[in-house]
Amino acid sequence: MRCYLFTLDDCVRTLNAQEVDCRNAEEALQLGSAAVASDPVEVSRGPRRLARFEPKQRQERPLSRLRERLIVAERRLREGERHISQQERVIAQLKRERRDLALALSVLDTLIEAQKAYLQERDLLVVDVTKRSG
Repeated sequence: MRCYLFTLDDCVRTLNAQEVDCRNAEEALQLGSAAVASDPVEVSRGPRRLARFEPKQRQERPLSRLRERLIVAERRLREGERHISQQERVIAQLKRERRDLALALSVLDTLIEAQKAYLQERDLLVVDVTKRSG
């Protein structure tokens, strides 16, 4: 049986995903329970969530962990910029071909909103790292 262990951040986004082969759901739950450190872990089998395990004590994130999260946030921002540019090129091509732009513009709006969220996350992480560093 194939299961997945998802380590989650404070915003319930996936920090890490691990695919595991288990004999049964009980073994998957034991692996998920053992994987909990300072972040919650969810165990799923395909689209079905089997369980969520929380750390016993919420600890303040170590500075190294905040820096790692900041690196991920910066990567998401770069990827978001690349996706927005790519979508703008798609829109330009559709305009040249005189095709309907409604869906392409909707996708661009969604990408821009996601980028705003990534910017907010990055800014909050920068504040946290600055406070803790200095």
